[in-house]
Amino acid sequence: MASGEPARAQKAGANDPSVLLGLVIAERYRVDAVLGIGGMGAVLRCRHLGLDRDVAVKLLHPELAADAEIAARFDREARSASRLEHPNCVHVFDFGAWQPSGGGPVAKYLAMQLLSGCELADLLGQPLPPRRAIALVQQILAGLEHAHERGIVHRDLKPENVFVTTDPSGVEVLKLVDFGIAKITAGEGANAKLTRMGVVFGTPRYMSPEQAAGGVVDLRTDLYAVGVILFEMLSGLPPFLDDDAMALLRKHLFHDPPPLPDSVPPQLRAITFRLLHKERDGRFASAAQVSLALAELDAQLARGPVDALALSPTLASTSFEQRPQVTTVMPPRIDSVRIAAVRPG
Repeated sequence: MASGEPARAQKAGANDPSVLLGLVIAERYRVDAVLGIGGMGAVLRCRHLGLDRDVAVKLLHPELAADAEIAARFDREARSASRLEHPNCVHVFDFGAWQPSGGGPVAKYLAMQLLSGCELADLLGQPLPPRRAIALVQQILAGLEHAHERGIVHRDLKPENVFVTTDPSGVEVLKLVDFGIAKITAGEGANAKLTRMGVVFGTPRYMSPEQAAGGVVDLRTDLYAVGVILFEMLSGLPPFLDDDAMALLRKHLFHDPPPLPDSVPPQLRAITFRLLHKERDGRFASAAQVSLALAELDAQLARGPVDALALSPTLASTSFEQRPQVTTVMPPRIDSVRIAAVRPG
């Protein structure tokens, strides 16, 4: 390695990952390009020298890596993410700590497959046909089901964390990325450090009521985010919008979502609103349950207009009526809520 590596690595700790270009991380990842910079660190395109292929490497910000609590949590979540082996989840295959030769701050890294394509967010902005929306959401649900079966909750599911790519045969494939990132930043000590650094987490536009209220998070939290994404696919906009983060959180807690367009089949509206139930117990119990309901509806839509009187038991159990779902839980002070992480954070 070049003799100037320590100084360059030190400069990288000052929010300038471009100085890493040409360096080799952990003796195998040559840095070829900076793909993005966020509050948590940077995402780099690297060449795996042993495998002779391009990969993506996420470097945790040196100040965060220096925090023992955050570093330990990063390792735990990276280990969990590496257990995900599913077509709809990004493949994480390596993680560790990199100590530049001659000194410099220790960097925590996470290596994963390099994806080509676009974010799901790039496909949104106008209503999608119902069956197109169902097809996309089914892939999201498949990835979530795989993760949930392994005890992994995403916690920050949003269109920017869903990547649209194609397989070798040209078939469209959605990949979920950034599993467990929100959990890495949990805890008072970690939150305090992130606040000092100006890093904020969670995404109010897709945040569940229990997250907005600082409550318990489980797999149904991810299903609420699926509901927000599905609503956005069908209407062209998320259910709640506001420039003020606190006002947006209150809407998730206290406001019913607006009606979906009349062009959306009533059964699909019912599924969407059930996903958006304010209480976790009012939502579907699992990603598999949502997937089954959507599959049954899609099969009926493929045959033509759906007769509400001839629904399957799964669809018939889903009310078509949108009911008030008011919660009495007040959101915490805005300065204690981790808001709107900047990808690739």
